[in-house]
Amino acid sequence: MQKVEEFLAKYHLLIILVLAIPAIWALFVPGFFGASDDLHIAWLHELDVTLRAGQFPPRFVPDLSFGFGYPLFDFVFPLPFYIGEIFHLLGLTLVDSVKTVFLLSIPVSGYFMYKFLKEHTSVWLALAGATLYIYTPYRATDIYVRGAFGEAVAFIFPPLVAWAITKTSKERSLKWIGILGLGVGGLVLSHDIMAYMFIPFLVVLALIISFNIRAFLGFVLGLLVSIYFWLPAVLESSLMKYDTVFNFVDHFPTIKQLITPYFGYGASVPGPYDGMSFFLGAINIILIILALILFKRLNKITVWALIMVAVSIVMMNFRSTFLWQHIPLIPYFQFPWRFLSLTTFATSIFVISLTNFKFGKYVGIVIILAAIILNFTDFKPHDFLGRTDAYYLDRYIPVPVASEEYLKTGEEYLRLPKATEKRPTAVSPNVSLDSTFEVNTSIPKTIDYYKYDFPGWIAKVDGKEVNISAGKPYGQIEFQVPAGKHTIKVAFQETPLRAVFDLVSLLGLAAAVTIIFI
Repeated sequence: MQKVEEFLAKYHLLIILVLAIPAIWALFVPGFFGASDDLHIAWLHELDVTLRAGQFPPRFVPDLSFGFGYPLFDFVFPLPFYIGEIFHLLGLTLVDSVKTVFLLSIPVSGYFMYKFLKEHTSVWLALAGATLYIYTPYRATDIYVRGAFGEAVAFIFPPLVAWAITKTSKERSLKWIGILGLGVGGLVLSHDIMAYMFIPFLVVLALIISFNIRAFLGFVLGLLVSIYFWLPAVLESSLMKYDTVFNFVDHFPTIKQLITPYFGYGASVPGPYDGMSFFLGAINIILIILALILFKRLNKITVWALIMVAVSIVMMNFRSTFLWQHIPLIPYFQFPWRFLSLTTFATSIFVISLTNFKFGKYVGIVIILAAIILNFTDFKPHDFLGRTDAYYLDRYIPVPVASEEYLKTGEEYLRLPKATEKRPTAVSPNVSLDSTFEVNTSIPKTIDYYKYDFPGWIAKVDGKEVNISAGKPYGQIEFQVPAGKHTIKVAFQETPLRAVFDLVSLLGLAAAVTIIFI
């Protein structure tokens, strides 16, 4: 058995890849599948268009909202789209690029969970926890039902951060500051809501393990690496209308739904009639019960995980409405059942409680087999639609013509700028982000450029910058030109404040990479 464990420890990455095959097999079917958030394919297209137009980092995309554009990547997690763009530039279609990101998120998240758990338990139990992290039912829901692009990638980073925290307490090597920084930064850039959910608990983990200056510097470095995204998002959110699309009070799961072994492909709806699954997972529930039974024997890390589960269950219960109404920004979570992300992470850690059991390794084997056998059938879409890029561009991109499919979507998910009195109903005549054109007028004239006014837009008349404002009724760019013939240039660029944040993030990234490799 000793040689088997040595083999497992040496080839753990390969073994995790093999164990993950049933979870990713359906992603090899050509075309995209039925998922709630299939719009991410169109958003990847918008990132590609924006980058090719020379805007970096991308913030304002040109084609959404009837071609009035939108500051999409000022508010939406960019990292999953950056990764998808790499594959798209390598020649994959938009659909295949998104599916590749989904595919990679599963084994990579399992790998980092293994690395974290291996610091605290045996090889077999670390593999068991990593396998459970991959096969917890919510992971299947996230990819194959919701198509939650950002959340899928975000699952990679909590175990990476936890592993780096553990290493900073055991080793004096400075490289773990860089790894911790990249982990925290990656979590923020992958999904801001997941970051808000996880980072407080990860800070508590650092305090529990033995908080030191290296861990503190790692967290600070991570926030600096991602500051170009999260700080403008916070500051400029006040420029948009408050609208969360979904009201959190309609989406509390019941206790029965959390413990009922049901997997469905429907929607989350008010009341206990959801077609979507909120099942914690059979193995996960057993491990929670076992952790409660063994409470007096738990170490501080498993107690920490148990607290995460307790907090998550409280926050998923309708009796926590008061907390949802008073904790800053938490209504933007929209769905209380998002805390299943936290239970997915926490329950996988409970394998540590089995470390000192005489037959712990055999229990680990049972968990590996049971997690796969009980859950692998959930890891497939309800419908293999086989749709390609053209369908999603037609559905979500209205330029040059708004299709019937686009008109049906309504784009209610886009929070409009405050100056916008109503949503556009026709495609903007100003297609590109940057534009240069001639105006010849006998009297002073007001020019409307039909992109939403947002910080970063500039207008120049004969090379001289002029003041712009938000016109009515769409909040479009508006500015004045004097009588005569003039050359007009309109462009989007970084504001001075954003440029400072960009520089700080770039320096933070360079510092993290330098610390790791030098």
